[in-house]
Amino acid sequence: MNDRDVQRRAALGAFLRSRRERLTPDEVGLTGGPRRRTPGLRREEVALLSGVSVSWCSRLEQGRPIAASGQVLDALATTLRLTAAERRHLFALAGEGDAAPRPAADGCPAVGDHLRATVAALSPVPACLLDRHWDVLAHNDSEAALYDGLDQLPVQRRNMIWLYFGWPPMRSILKNWEAESWAVLAQFRASADRHPGDPRFAEIVADVSTADPGFPARWERHDVAGFTPALKRFDHPGLGFLTFRQAKLIAAEDPELHLVARHPADPGTRRAVERAAAGG
Repeated sequence: MNDRDVQRRAALGAFLRSRRERLTPDEVGLTGGPRRRTPGLRREEVALLSGVSVSWCSRLEQGRPIAASGQVLDALATTLRLTAAERRHLFALAGEGDAAPRPAADGCPAVGDHLRATVAALSPVPACLLDRHWDVLAHNDSEAALYDGLDQLPVQRRNMIWLYFGWPPMRSILKNWEAESWAVLAQFRASADRHPGDPRFAEIVADVSTADPGFPARWERHDVAGFTPALKRFDHPGLGFLTFRQAKLIAAEDPELHLVARHPADPGTRRAVERAAAGG
């Protein structure tokens, strides 16, 4: 195996272990039995419920190079009570089906002028273009107004994960920061695990960890999720109370590029972003 395969299998093992440790015997219809020294289900119990051998489960969690069929992965997903997003993540890490990991590319994808022009044309709707690392590759004036100081940040910190966890104003500006930050990090974790060996992910995690002492523990939970349309609410010191309906689109020429647009959900928000776009 090459280094990328080694890291992908290590991510698979850590993900399975984290999900096994979250379940209790009662949740899967087993009796508790003798006192447990570690949380969650034992590997033996997962193997029994999934119809596979204990040694197979152990080797999978250890990142050993073993083949896992779609049928077996599906059984594991059922036993571990995985969500739809977690199940897709499991199959992607195992290299099964349409969700198989894509080879990591060097550096960030190129951003064409047509994409930058599209982001700019969406103003006064705040919009930005993100790559797979959640780096902000392009943004319009409305987006810059929403995140005061975005243009003043060093290029390596113009990143949504950094903004959520390393940029202090975010926790007061974004209403319901706690729940939203978990959702964003779970999407970022899924992207990172699908691209083992990509150094930019490790760089972001290390940088954010220095700014937020609680971040490493969140990262080690291995939570994963897909994008879900949702309302985002801000209490902005300059723009007031804002509510947006967020949409995310994938660039047809490169699925690693995501265009994020925040559409005003009420007249007050629209007036506020129109003033911001006009320099008010």
